[in-house]
Amino acid sequence: MNLGPITFLAAREHDRDRRREAARDRRLDVGSTPVTRVTLRYAGAADAQHLRRLAELDSASAPAGRALVAEVDGRLRAVLPLDGSAPIADRAHGGAELIELLRVRATQLA
Repeated sequence: MNLGPITFLAAREHDRDRRREAARDRRLDVGSTPVTRVTLRYAGAADAQHLRRLAELDSASAPAGRALVAEVDGRLRAVLPLDGSAPIADRAHGGAELIELLRVRATQLA
């Protein structure tokens, strides 16, 4: 008994199913938000220029003392001065949410 044509037809049908599933998955992903990496850390001396630039965007002064910063995909987006000063954020890139994360982190560290 020759199973060659049956095996070929089964493989072809399997390939079609996989292609349909992949196309469906692509359609579902169209409106989704890409995955981003958020990093919360203490500000360092190397952040001074970025802190000044972020403060300018928020019409504020750069923090002088210790601060926590939030980076999104490696870009500084929010700062929480640990001296009680007002937080600074890039409001166009989820600043309010990042400030809340920084407050939670500051509480954890305290």
